[in-house]
Amino acid sequence: MEDFLNLPKVSFIVITHNFENFVCDCLKSIKNQTYKNFEIIVVDDVSKDSTPLKIQDFINQNKDLSVKFIENENNKGQLASFLEGLKVANGEFICAIDGDDVLFPEYCAMHIEAHLKTCVALTSCYQAEIDENNVIHSLYSIDSPNKKCDKFNIENKTYGEFLQYCSANNINKEDTEVRVLDNDKYSFATWHWGPTSSAMMRKSVCDMLLLIDKTRTLKITADKFIFSFCHLIGSSAIINKVLYAYRRHSSNYSLANPVMGNKKYLKEKTQNNYFRNNKKIRSQMLKFISSNKEFFREKFNKTNLILIYKRIIFSFDARFFKGLIKSLFI
Repeated sequence: MEDFLNLPKVSFIVITHNFENFVCDCLKSIKNQTYKNFEIIVVDDVSKDSTPLKIQDFINQNKDLSVKFIENENNKGQLASFLEGLKVANGEFICAIDGDDVLFPEYCAMHIEAHLKTCVALTSCYQAEIDENNVIHSLYSIDSPNKKCDKFNIENKTYGEFLQYCSANNINKEDTEVRVLDNDKYSFATWHWGPTSSAMMRKSVCDMLLLIDKTRTLKITADKFIFSFCHLIGSSAIINKVLYAYRRHSSNYSLANPVMGNKKYLKEKTQNNYFRNNKKIRSQMLKFISSNKEFFREKFNKTNLILIYKRIIFSFDARFFKGLIKSLFI
């Protein structure tokens, strides 16, 4: 069997915008994955600093890697940049990675294992939080849903030191729980996952998003639309493991400060945008599917298309109503 069975390929779509101080760390962390069947697609969204030069230097110094570099001619935003990378992706699985984050070495392997065991459309993992200098501030992040605080003594440890700690203590060798979130039980349009870099998605599901003809309304926080669509189509799963580090720094869109990520302390502009997205996600998803109704009917048959519509319209929970009520006062 080993002669004709191959492990699936992963396409890392790295999206950058003015990340000159961080993008090389991100790309090196992908290079250092224990799972080696991958390609890297970097999409730079019109950086005004030296980010493109740093990317090109990395490519020149790593000829052994498969790296494609796309430079947008104008600023398109997160969703459009992701779709540009998706168009040229060859992997069976897709990761959208923010160019200022870093992945732990087992990130790819554990995501692939979770996908092969669950057959969901999307898997998401937990995250650590680091600052501009790679210093770890927390292994507990409220952006990691239902994450219990791990009691590690890592005060003032850097990302590299943390990886050594993990290796020495076999932290990533223990059994990992994977919890499936069935889309019948976990409502559409509520948030169940970590941010963008936490997830791996099936390309067969992501490819349907190439039907989107207008991306401007989702220029920022596109991960909500992408993840919600994947969950709607094929459910999702949570990997009970910290597999990457989210970097908080002065130019984060969602930044409160470099140490505190609590959503109640978000900048007003960010908070307002989240609430507006919460209001319009259903109408946007309905519009997207309805405008491509024949495609989705042929893909899933009429009965399942009706079920998809019902999931979008009628699946509410307390978190949705709480966010909706808040949004009315914006």
